[in-house]
Amino acid sequence: MKNIGIIKTDKFKNNAISLVIPVGLEENVTGYNVMAQLMKRGTKAFSSSSAIARYLQELYGAVFDIGLHKVGEKLFVIFYVSFLDNRFTLYKEDLWDKAIFLLEEVLYHPLFVREDFSAEIISQELDNHRLYIESVYDDKGHYSMNRVVEIGVLDEYRIPEYGTLEELDGVTPKVLEKLWEDLLKKPAFCYASGNIEDEVKISDKLSMLKILKDEPEEQSEVSYGERSFIERADIVYEPMKINQGKMSLLYKTNTTIFSGDYFALAVFNSIFGGGAHSKLFNEVREKHSMAYSIYSSFDKFAGVMTIGAGVDFTKFDRAKELIDEELQKMIDGEFSNEEMEIARTKMISTLHSMEDSMYNTSNYLIALRVFGIHYTVDDVIDGIKKVTKEQVIEAAKKVEFVCAHYLGGEELS
Repeated sequence: MKNIGIIKTDKFKNNAISLVIPVGLEENVTGYNVMAQLMKRGTKAFSSSSAIARYLQELYGAVFDIGLHKVGEKLFVIFYVSFLDNRFTLYKEDLWDKAIFLLEEVLYHPLFVREDFSAEIISQELDNHRLYIESVYDDKGHYSMNRVVEIGVLDEYRIPEYGTLEELDGVTPKVLEKLWEDLLKKPAFCYASGNIEDEVKISDKLSMLKILKDEPEEQSEVSYGERSFIERADIVYEPMKINQGKMSLLYKTNTTIFSGDYFALAVFNSIFGGGAHSKLFNEVREKHSMAYSIYSSFDKFAGVMTIGAGVDFTKFDRAKELIDEELQKMIDGEFSNEEMEIARTKMISTLHSMEDSMYNTSNYLIALRVFGIHYTVDDVIDGIKKVTKEQVIEAAKKVEFVCAHYLGGEELS
């Protein structure tokens, strides 16, 4: 089935199931965050979160969680369960059916949609999420990065994965129930990983989950990765009582995984600002001492690149000049074959280390599948190895500055 994948590996004691339901970022992201927490507070078969915890203990300490992650223009609602393989259970019992039963319960029989469910618990989760959003705002680097995206992007991508306080004010029990109903109508994608000998057997078991019975239709990639940005490049200063200034820069890459030059963009980013080996780190931070920290990252599904840096209040403009100079060097091809090889090696090492986590590997592959991309990890590694210097230069030429957010001392205006 197109919506069920299998990762066969015997390097772990556990097996795992990752089930992802993508929703639109405009579909009340805040409410989905609260709903996910409520789905863990009990089901028809498990009267409370404590009952779920006891069930997991009976499964030799299995792990279950629901996470949310922004990927391109989607919010992934991720249901994850990890459990001991029968090679290591006391009586060699197979736990697949019990793990799938838990997923079915949480998905289709949550207690929070019942009329007699405690209003106090719902209120508690709303308060918890309010505190969480406020705590994110207190992280000044995170806050500045969210602000630059909010300023520069005009479409749904500007919405953070945890939502907003304004949207939270409109979340009610009825809204949460409607979100749950809508969730079950959406296409879902799943990867099973672990010591799997009979792929067909496990796929058949998973397809008993109602949400996986119908395969999703192939979706067009035409509109994916197309962003709407502000037209005029801008720098926004925001004064705040903080000890260290925060600089966040937003760029449009004009390249995504849906275009043929994605691998070149990935290598470009690694050389430019993707780690301690990068130009931004070694030139802006180490050589010129203009930043306490600096990095660049990009969303391969969205056509967006960001640079984040900790910078002294008085050095914002000079730091930006140095960043511009390093970007121009990339455009002019002023980087060596050695820098290319170091960047490649770092990226491939990261991909290999990802395979040490079933959760990370399955969610990496599910993200590709959701957007109609059929790469394997080996395909990605092969693509990175084939990138030429000329391709990196062309990727660099496509990068365009959109806007900046400087968070600094109260003397800024």
